[in-house]
Amino acid sequence: MSGALFQANTGERIKPDVLLRTRRSVMEAAHLMQANRVRQRRHAGIALLAIMGLLIVFAPVLWGAATDLTSGEPFFDMPVVMLALSLVFLSAMFAVVLMQVRSGKRTMDNE
Repeated sequence: MSGALFQANTGERIKPDVLLRTRRSVMEAAHLMQANRVRQRRHAGIALLAIMGLLIVFAPVLWGAATDLTSGEPFFDMPVVMLALSLVFLSAMFAVVLMQVRSGKRTMDNE
């Protein structure tokens, strides 16, 4: 076998402008992906910070409701019901944030 089959065809050369255009578009795509990652991390951090702030605000109320329930007050008392509803809402918000973070990682891996 001759080595001519495996050698690159030297008669055809890539034009420099095509090469530079391709390089620019690849660099731009990489920059956009990096910017999207940074923006998504920032949004997830802000959402988690807000959820933690709400949890800190609800912590004394949760403690008071737990004390009321252990002292014999009924569950269907208004403060306990409002606390239960707010905790369900808070956990739902946390679940939505987690799903957004997970789906964002999946889409970044596919790109």
